[in-house]
Amino acid sequence: MAGVQIPAGPFFSLIFSNTVFDLGDELSKLTIFDGAESIGGNKVYLEDEHGAVFVDFGTNYKRMGLFFDEYLRPRSGRGIHDFLELGLVPPLRIYRNDVIPLDLDLGRLGECRVDAVFLSHAHMDHAGCIGLLELEIPVVCTPYTAAILKAIQDSGRTELPNQIVYAVLRERLQEDGRVFKSCHWKSMPAQGREFLLTARPSAKLEQFWEKPAGARELLTKPLRTAAHVPIPFKCWEVDHSIYGAAAFGFETEDGWVIYTGDFRSHGKRQAETKRFVREASSLDVAALLIEGTRASRERAGEESEEEVLHNSLEAVEKEKNLVIADFQPRHIERLETFRKIAAESGRSLVITTRDAYLLEAVKSVDGVDRTRDVLIYQELKETKNTWERNILQKFEDRIVDPVDVAKNPDAYILSFSFWDMKNLLDIKPKSGTYVYSSSEAFTEEAEFDFLRLWEWLKLFNFRVIGFEIRQVNGDLKPFFQPGYHASGHASGPELLQVIETIAPRVLIPIHTENPEFFTKEVRGTKVLLPRNGQSFDLAKLK
Repeated sequence: MAGVQIPAGPFFSLIFSNTVFDLGDELSKLTIFDGAESIGGNKVYLEDEHGAVFVDFGTNYKRMGLFFDEYLRPRSGRGIHDFLELGLVPPLRIYRNDVIPLDLDLGRLGECRVDAVFLSHAHMDHAGCIGLLELEIPVVCTPYTAAILKAIQDSGRTELPNQIVYAVLRERLQEDGRVFKSCHWKSMPAQGREFLLTARPSAKLEQFWEKPAGARELLTKPLRTAAHVPIPFKCWEVDHSIYGAAAFGFETEDGWVIYTGDFRSHGKRQAETKRFVREASSLDVAALLIEGTRASRERAGEESEEEVLHNSLEAVEKEKNLVIADFQPRHIERLETFRKIAAESGRSLVITTRDAYLLEAVKSVDGVDRTRDVLIYQELKETKNTWERNILQKFEDRIVDPVDVAKNPDAYILSFSFWDMKNLLDIKPKSGTYVYSSSEAFTEEAEFDFLRLWEWLKLFNFRVIGFEIRQVNGDLKPFFQPGYHASGHASGPELLQVIETIAPRVLIPIHTENPEFFTKEVRGTKVLLPRNGQSFDLAKLK
């Protein structure tokens, strides 16, 4: 297939530098979308004589934040249009027919073969645009990742690009083909995407996979193992802040291409990361694509999950009233930490229905019951979806009402985030302790969320652990206290050790805001900093 020239234009020349994408010419070639200087939005295209795949296809939150916020979003009625015009997805012919409006100039899009998308884990900065891709393109991932993705989609108001496991098909308006609407739920079932798993799915996972979350019928495709993907590959599960995270290796005639995904070496599953590094180091690695989220951090020391447990338990034991624990959604390891804290402090951990649904999804993979000794908070809301009613029915003997919390605040730890603070208006606590056990704010908008959170906590007289608000040059800024969160990402020293051990011919940093760290600190390995849409011929990376 001949390379396709992407015509110049206000979007293409700015975002992809009018690149010629030589896609499909059967060379061993890498194309990096979103470039090196990007937190999230990983989209890596690999092609050789065997086939062609994307590795991750996520939401570039940094670029998304230039144009959108919580209330200003891409228009669902315009399908793929806004994403292409703003450079949020590559200009290729790989997207669902039901999201292509009539006024889209298809001549601007390059032809591209995609046999599969290899997905490293279920965070949306790696998975969040898969829902835009043709439904015939399968996803390769671990069973944990598949289960978590379905739980997320079932229990959330899923935007168009996040329709990863199944899609609600759209149809053009008869009066104006530039605009779409969703097909009626009675006439059109949700259409499932094929998932190819790196391990055989359990019978429970297969049952969960086929179950619709609401009134709309769901037509899924059977879960299969990834035994027949054209490009030979290896998969290693790694330690990260979400279950099922994986690194991938792809064998080409010019050597192995290793993609780390997000990882760390200091969590409870650090042995899995060490196994990945050890086995990858025995291969002839032509190119190592490594994340660098925390490459700019100077501090080499790492808080362990045990340290988080110790410090948070100490804070909880000093409180005689209500405790709120705030940690990342889908961070099951941290949830288990706070379940231990609740048990040791004589309290019960109370989680949301959405968290309970996620834990049931993960249970379908490994059979482990993580809801034991956990209570479910009953939010006061006008309607409940099918999945939520099912959770409340299943755990009906463990439901906690706001009145229960108000009567005995010292009996509970509420697993609430900023988005759950509105429930305090029903509980009306007089005081308490709030423990922030999550990542720092990396954007201005995230800082604004902390200022709003601060107002909620002041309103109810909470002692705040894990962050504080200070005044800097007349502005209020959040500052974060160490010891209450173990990062899901490798630090600079950890990254350098992995690079030195694997010893690739070429290092390509991605998912970082500090690519210069690698050019300054890496010794003995050539470092390439990719531009948006830049391609590399693996035969020349020697």
